[in-house]
Amino acid sequence: MKRDDIITEIRGFNRFYTNILGLLDQYIIDSGYSLTEARILFEISKTETCTANKLCSVLDIDRSYMSKIINKFEKEQLISRNTCNSDNRNIEIHMTEKGKTVFHNLENNANKQIENLIFNLDTADCEKLIGSIRTIKKYFSRATKNINIRPYKEEDVSYVIDRQLSLYESERHFTTDVWKKYLTQGVIALVENFDPQKDCMFILECDQNPAGCVAITHTKDNAAQLRYFFLEPELRGLGVGTDLLHKALDFCREKKYSHVFLWTVSAQETARKLYEKAGFEITETSKNDNWGIPVLEEKWELDL
Repeated sequence: MKRDDIITEIRGFNRFYTNILGLLDQYIIDSGYSLTEARILFEISKTETCTANKLCSVLDIDRSYMSKIINKFEKEQLISRNTCNSDNRNIEIHMTEKGKTVFHNLENNANKQIENLIFNLDTADCEKLIGSIRTIKKYFSRATKNINIRPYKEEDVSYVIDRQLSLYESERHFTTDVWKKYLTQGVIALVENFDPQKDCMFILECDQNPAGCVAITHTKDNAAQLRYFFLEPELRGLGVGTDLLHKALDFCREKKYSHVFLWTVSAQETARKLYEKAGFEITETSKNDNWGIPVLEEKWELDL
């Protein structure tokens, strides 16, 4: 295919998709929030604590315009602000309970619009659609994004905790204090007992912003446990999840572990496919009713 034809095809797709986006984004405009304001709310929702500087960097928004929107959110009691304990030059932004409610309403309405959009597609059509979406994401990401994997830093810990709590709440409806305590204390324990000869935590970074994680923790009997494996939704289907998983397994081989295991839930279908492809097998299952919705936990194991 000639280069000129490729360019024409991409431009045609862009016009088509822009029209689709106009239909999907109308719910935001009708809610009283602009598309930019909704994007900012989404970024604030990712972590317990955020800063205006980070928002400007991630979203490429002018500082004065960002300040105007943040002031609006604070006036409407969607956020609260306070001085950062470690650096009084930075102002931390926290989403309030009212802000979380507004954000969840926006998310729920968006999900309903997508559901209506694909109503006439059967399962096979939907699977083909998702496959095509992932292909487009994959190649445009290769062309435009800088993606790498690095060891974690202290400032990543809050991201790993807060983002998993947010993702599991929105995608798996894990909402109980039991779940929140289990995840939070687990990450903190990993960091407090971190042994670089036995443990690792890698952060997937996209354009210098954290976008995923995987960790290995040591147990007894020369066995390693794989934990805290997640990706931001916009990076799923690009192959970077496989890269992240292989990075963790390469660490295990380097440190001479003979066995790796992990726990997941049956609803994590995409992750389960990655585990199966890497050679893991299910060895144990158990029901869990403590996290907000009944789930089937699965233990997956791999001999190295």
